[in-house]
Amino acid sequence: MSEENSAMETEPPQELDDSDVSSNSGDENDQEQILTQRAEQLELDIADNKYLYESHVELVGIYKKLGELRSLREAFQRFHEYFPLTPALWMEWINVEKCLATTDKQKEFIIQLFDQAVEDYLSVELWSEYAQYAVGATNFEKTRIVLERGINIVMEADYCGPLIEKSKMLKFPYLKKVQKLADVFKRELSVPLLEMDSTYAEWKQWSSTFPEGLIDAKPVEYGYTQAKKRLDIYKPFEDQLLATQSNEELLETYNKYINAVKDPSTVICIFERAASQLCLVPAFWLDYGNYVFKLGDQALSVCRKALRNCPWSEELWIFKLRVLENLKKKDGTVLECFEEAILSISPNPGLELWLAYLEYYHRVVGSTEKLDTLFNQAIHQLGLENDSQCKVSRFFTRILAQRGAIKDARKIWGQIIKSPNKSFSIFWLEFANLEKQYGEPQALRSLFQKALKEVQDQPQWIIDEWLLYERHCGTLDDILSQSYQNVQYKSDAITTSQATNNTEARDKGIKRKMRNEDTETKRMKKEKPKPQEKPKELLKPKPPVEKNRKTTVFVSNMLPGVSEDKLQTVFPNAAAIEIARDRKGKSRCFGYVEFKTEEEVMVALARDREPLDGRPIFISEVKASRTERKPIFKYATNEEKNKLFVRGLPIKKSKEEIQEIFQKYGAKDVRLVLHKSGQPKGLAYIEFESEQQAKAALKQTDQMNIDEHVITVAISAPPPKNERQMFGGSFEKKNDEEQARHPKSRLQTSLLPRSLQMKGTGENKEQAKNGQDGAKMKSNSEFRAMLLNKLD
Repeated sequence: MSEENSAMETEPPQELDDSDVSSNSGDENDQEQILTQRAEQLELDIADNKYLYESHVELVGIYKKLGELRSLREAFQRFHEYFPLTPALWMEWINVEKCLATTDKQKEFIIQLFDQAVEDYLSVELWSEYAQYAVGATNFEKTRIVLERGINIVMEADYCGPLIEKSKMLKFPYLKKVQKLADVFKRELSVPLLEMDSTYAEWKQWSSTFPEGLIDAKPVEYGYTQAKKRLDIYKPFEDQLLATQSNEELLETYNKYINAVKDPSTVICIFERAASQLCLVPAFWLDYGNYVFKLGDQALSVCRKALRNCPWSEELWIFKLRVLENLKKKDGTVLECFEEAILSISPNPGLELWLAYLEYYHRVVGSTEKLDTLFNQAIHQLGLENDSQCKVSRFFTRILAQRGAIKDARKIWGQIIKSPNKSFSIFWLEFANLEKQYGEPQALRSLFQKALKEVQDQPQWIIDEWLLYERHCGTLDDILSQSYQNVQYKSDAITTSQATNNTEARDKGIKRKMRNEDTETKRMKKEKPKPQEKPKELLKPKPPVEKNRKTTVFVSNMLPGVSEDKLQTVFPNAAAIEIARDRKGKSRCFGYVEFKTEEEVMVALARDREPLDGRPIFISEVKASRTERKPIFKYATNEEKNKLFVRGLPIKKSKEEIQEIFQKYGAKDVRLVLHKSGQPKGLAYIEFESEQQAKAALKQTDQMNIDEHVITVAISAPPPKNERQMFGGSFEKKNDEEQARHPKSRLQTSLLPRSLQMKGTGENKEQAKNGQDGAKMKSNSEFRAMLLNKLD
């Protein structure tokens, strides 16, 4: 009888009226009927699909509520057949069986259930219940075996203290011996447990009750010390696992935990712990399986656990096929696994699973006929909708070509490169590589030509591959022919591309123009018409005013920014100032300054080349016409023995600084030679009181170093200058010969040969025109007659 029924029998009866009894019984019947109908529906669902995990869990709960123990037992058995049960579900099932177990055979069945339970997941609670049940249900030897198994398996877990406690509480002869119990403490304290400090305190208290030397404490102390060090490494990960909830974070934390642990047995224990939390994560099982892949049957055991939890995972089934191959299982076993996998992953078509089985069969079995049959079966079942990239067919063509059946491979490739794959270069290139390796050159060249007509994504790849093949295997004619194809294709492609781009650009331009016109029309509608502004009138040039040449000076070489007000500050006594301007009102950099008296004019002329804003201004008399505006060179052009000419001065040196340098040699005045812009040329004239002072200064200053500039000093003796050199141009009318020659002409020599040129005065030239003796030059007819007479 179940515990619920016994509890109901022990409760005292309560007095209820007839209405309460009838209503309660009616509600219970309705509830029981609903649960029964739901259980029937779940049975049908599970019969159709045995891998409905939630349906199994719900059906177990319904039978438990209904109290149908036999149906509950059957539900648990069916549930366990397809899925691993959690520790809580195992304990529910075992508790049901405990209620029904009365004979030794039934108790043995419970022991078997415990064995299956501890195989599914690592659980200290399950092992502890197993040990507790074994104490009363089995003999001493079996109980000891159970405890040893549990301690060995879970000793690396978070806490295996309950098993140790169970072993201490057992009243068996071998545990009464002190040394046996000391070994138990040694084993427990050598494991990094979270609460090992309390166990160590218990060990110290227990060992202190025995005489010294009876127990060897050194191994226990050493194991405890090493376990504490390992616990310091493990504890941060344990704390992080307690705070982590999502599967992704758990998987990442366990991976870091495993990487930090070096002991293989500890790593496997961590994997087992993680299995209880990540049982439905295929990536975890793949990591676990890869770790134990070389451990033989243990890898197969992990595969079984993984597929019981995740039977829908194609990757796990592929891994199991490879484990079976590694273990060299029979072909029939691998085939059964493959067929079971195809059914389990349905409705997934299983493309990768097919490829894994085909590669196994090709690698291990190698039967040609059977392998061809399997490939054709896979191609037929998958179809193009489930294998759009034709992976199975491409794999098959490689095997056929390697076998020597290149014609069969070409037929299959002919199906592959049909629409929709014909426009992708990757398929054509793979076909070309297969043809290059196993086929014929002419067939390969024909394939390249077909590819160039069909490929749309990367035709240049086809061209490059073709040219590379011809460079390696072709002749010069082949290379030239292929290069022609390349150029022709590129030309056609560029022409097509340009035409397309031009069409698109024209369409875009038309659309843009229409859009701009629409926008402009809308803007004009919204905006009010603005009154047209009158264009600015150009300044009319002022009529020339007759200047009084006696009281007016001409000022030039001014900066464009100099205004009348600026000139007024330079010439404060000026009666009137006029700056010439163009039609736009801009300064022409010259002007006129009028004074009241002629004496003021002479003072202004003395200020010629005085700097204004860093630029020397030229001040001269006003002339009526340009022909009269002949400039006067106011400096001496002959030798001046009391002056020195200095060349090579630093252009940054001012007049005052130069004068300070030469003043100690008796310098009277310094004149710097400036550009028209006012920038120094590095030249200067130094004037002395006498010729003797100038010569003495020459000897002491020539080749002097001034600011890393070596100066050259000489007596001022300017070379003779004509008017054109003095004033920067010619003011006189040139003769006819000079006027005939273009001023920039480089042709300065006569085209007449030197042997025929005659040097001399004008008289000689005239004689040359009339002949050496002054006779008149003969004509051609006269010269011909003279020549004929001489010949006769």
